[in-house]
Amino acid sequence: MAGHEAFRSIPNKDSHLPWWKNDGLFRLNLLLCCIFLTQYLNGYDANLVGGFQAMSAWKTSLGYPDSSKIGLLNTAPYLVGLVTAPFAAWIADKWGRKWCIQYASVTNLVGTAIGCAAGAGGSSTDGYAMFMVSRIIIGSGLAFSLMCSPIMLQELPHPKHRTWMAGFFDVAFICGNFTAAWLGCSHLTNNWSWSALSILIHIGPALVSIFVITYVPESPRWLIKKGRDNEAKAFFAKYHANGAEDDELAAFEYAEVHEAIRMETETKQDSWKVIFSSRSNRHRLGCVILIATCQNLSGTGNISYFRFPLVLKIVGITNTVTLTGLNAGSTSFSFVMAMFGLWLTQRINRRPQLLGAWLAVLLANIGLTTCLAMYTKTGNKGASIAAVAFMWLYNGAFFVACGSIFFSYPAEVLHYSMRGKGMMIWTITAKCLGVFSSYTNPVA
Repeated sequence: MAGHEAFRSIPNKDSHLPWWKNDGLFRLNLLLCCIFLTQYLNGYDANLVGGFQAMSAWKTSLGYPDSSKIGLLNTAPYLVGLVTAPFAAWIADKWGRKWCIQYASVTNLVGTAIGCAAGAGGSSTDGYAMFMVSRIIIGSGLAFSLMCSPIMLQELPHPKHRTWMAGFFDVAFICGNFTAAWLGCSHLTNNWSWSALSILIHIGPALVSIFVITYVPESPRWLIKKGRDNEAKAFFAKYHANGAEDDELAAFEYAEVHEAIRMETETKQDSWKVIFSSRSNRHRLGCVILIATCQNLSGTGNISYFRFPLVLKIVGITNTVTLTGLNAGSTSFSFVMAMFGLWLTQRINRRPQLLGAWLAVLLANIGLTTCLAMYTKTGNKGASIAAVAFMWLYNGAFFVACGSIFFSYPAEVLHYSMRGKGMMIWTITAKCLGVFSSYTNPVA
């Protein structure tokens, strides 16, 4: 079964209480919500460019960008992420995990402000340039958030909450998608039809995250690695044992982490040489790269950024409000499937969940391709409608796995000393593949 269950047999103060009635767990889980906020904004932002393509005001503000320019807008966050990911790994290991989350929140705020100003001066050339700058700034912080958030969600939550909190990270992405799809302002005809979407949603959560992350406790594993053992003990007692310093589970967690880090330090497990020379470590990195590959070459980005509005137009649906509504419906279905995936993660092993979801993605892809080819040849209306249905199934099947596994699993399989470096490899792999898919899909 998913997750490590040994902790359940160890006495833990107030473990019989629901987490919202346990003061320590309530404070900790509430503080960790700011990590979900950064991924929520990532999901919200990911749905914007695809949605904006259905808005004439956005196209006017940016000078009616062609598919190549739209491809560059999609690619920019991935390109800058390739540059910033190594810095994120270094900062996370040297100064702590939470500063990476704070940087991501700041870049979201600044990038949003610049993006909303695109086209305000009446120049479409300046509008495109400013929107591009906003994508670059937001993308620089995105690499920090994606690399460090899964680590924090493995290292801070109580053991009985770790699986669902780590799994919920990408469900927060779907929640952002969901919001962007449903809060459309397509009834407006000026710049507010698209800039309001950015301002109203980005600024609030970004400000909250910037403020709250300063109060989030640092990872106890990082504290022990830096020799700050008393602070790590205090963390386990305060948050995992509701203030009981003599709690058995808190003592067990501290001893387990301390011993693991001692052994990893003695064998220099955090060096690149040891990481690549060990067969088990190479296997872990291989799993990490495989997950990044599956995630970014799934084809769902094709739908998010370009294909959904295109297929709907093929069907004959060109009204902006209708396009927005169908996109919202697809996102809602993906959210339901992501929650189903999170439920599965706590009940079955990772491998059958991944294999089952991927088989469903493959079948939906075959159905989508067949229906599009049939419509292109015959103009059959039923085929085009079926293509839209298969797109919903395509995204839904993908998020059964992606919603709960693709971000949590890499951090799970990496031991502490290689976690920062391993997540950097995961991030760089994802960004490289993202550059390829986000640029080539719109052009194709």
